[in-house]
Amino acid sequence: MAARVRTSVVAGAVAATLLGGCAVNDTGASEVWDPIETPNRFIFSINRAVDVMAVRPVAVLYRDWVPEKAQKSVRNLLDNLGEPVTAINEVFQGDPSRAGVTMARFLVNSTLGLAGLFDVAAMMGLERTKTDAGQTIGIWAGKGVEPENGGFYLVLPLAGPSNARDATGLMIDYAIDPFQILPIAFNWDWWYIGLPRYGLNVIDYRSRTMFALDDIEKNSVDYYAALRSAYTQNRADLIRAKRDKTDTKSELERRDNLALVR
Repeated sequence: MAARVRTSVVAGAVAATLLGGCAVNDTGASEVWDPIETPNRFIFSINRAVDVMAVRPVAVLYRDWVPEKAQKSVRNLLDNLGEPVTAINEVFQGDPSRAGVTMARFLVNSTLGLAGLFDVAAMMGLERTKTDAGQTIGIWAGKGVEPENGGFYLVLPLAGPSNARDATGLMIDYAIDPFQILPIAFNWDWWYIGLPRYGLNVIDYRSRTMFALDDIEKNSVDYYAALRSAYTQNRADLIRAKRDKTDTKSELERRDNLALVR
C-alpha cells in the first residue's frame, strides 16, 4: 500500500510540474501570474474563515499561555522531524556535505536531545538549515528563470499561498518523508500519528506569523494580493540565497528577517 501511495503522489507531482512548466509564459517576474484568481480567492476566503473561527484563536492561546521554553521545544521537535527531508533536498541541491551535517543534527537531537525537544546539535556547533523540494526545483530551473517565477499562483485549501513549483515540491516532500512513509508502511492510524504533527505545525506557524499577518491585513487595500506578493518574494529570496550559495549563518539571518515568520 505504501508503494502505491508513493507512486500516486510522485505521479501527481510530475503532472503538476508539467502543468506548471507549460503554464509559464516567460522567464521574468514583473508580477505574480495568477490565471485562476477567481477560484484562488474563493479558497482564500474559506481558509480565512477557518483561520478566524478556529486556527487564530487557538494560536493566540498557545502563544500567550504556553511557556516560551515549551514553545521552543515544540518548534525543535517539529524541526527535527523535518531534518531527513531537508537532508535529501540538500543532496539534490548539490550540497552533500551540508546534508551530512543535517543528518548528524538529526541523530544527535533524536538521541541526546530527547527526540528533538532540545537542540543539542546547535550547542555542538551544528547549525540548522531548512530547505524543501520547491526550493530544489527553483534552484535547478531553466537558465534565466527568476525565482519569483514559480508558475501559476495557487491557494491550497487549509494550507494557504503556493504556486505550481511549490505545490509540486510539497507533494515530493510528502512522498520522501520517512515520517509519512512509516505510518503508511506499518498501517498506523493517521489520526494518532500524522494529525498531531500537522496540528502542531499549523498552530506553531500561525503563532509565529501573528503580528506580521495582522500588519499586512491592516495596511493593505487587498489582503489577498498583499499575501500573494509577500509569499512570492519570500520564496524567491530563499531560492536566490540557495543559488548564490549564501553561508549557513547568513541564510538563517535572511530567513529570520523575512516578513512573515518569526
